[in-house]
Amino acid sequence: MKKFLCFLAIASVLSLAGFSKGPVAQGKTHSCLGNYVVDKAVKPISVDGKELETFIVNYENSDLNVRIGIDRSDKKCTRYIVLSDDLEIQYMCNGKYFGVQRLNKRYQDDGLSTSELSLDREEYYHQKVITQSVTSEKDHLKLISVYFPRLVKNYEKVFAFK
Repeated sequence: MKKFLCFLAIASVLSLAGFSKGPVAQGKTHSCLGNYVVDKAVKPISVDGKELETFIVNYENSDLNVRIGIDRSDKKCTRYIVLSDDLEIQYMCNGKYFGVQRLNKRYQDDGLSTSELSLDREEYYHQKVITQSVTSEKDHLKLISVYFPRLVKNYEKVFAFK
């Protein structure tokens, strides 16, 4: 009976640990922004009347918050809609590569567009293809967390550091 109760207690603790909400991803930006943490967002991004699964990226040395909505409506391509105060853009994974693109026209109906004034064009072209290997959504969130801030012109000056 003691073994059964001990087993039951351990199973309960392990099952409750599975429900705890911790960061989805975290890592280093290898920039002055420091480390980043990706968490599930409470308020989703809405596109075409659909709520997208949304994540928030917080940076250790900045008050910058980046929101990432995952649009899975196209079977051949997953789009990551990335929004911040300074820039709106998308990353996409089409099975061949993962890279950045300006926002499609379908997102403009929801008031989203890529500002040419804020976009660092040289960095944009460097990020057109970030990887050609198939990776997971979690890996994509990590890549966006590291690469996205560099798309903003003079991002080190634009982002107010803590």
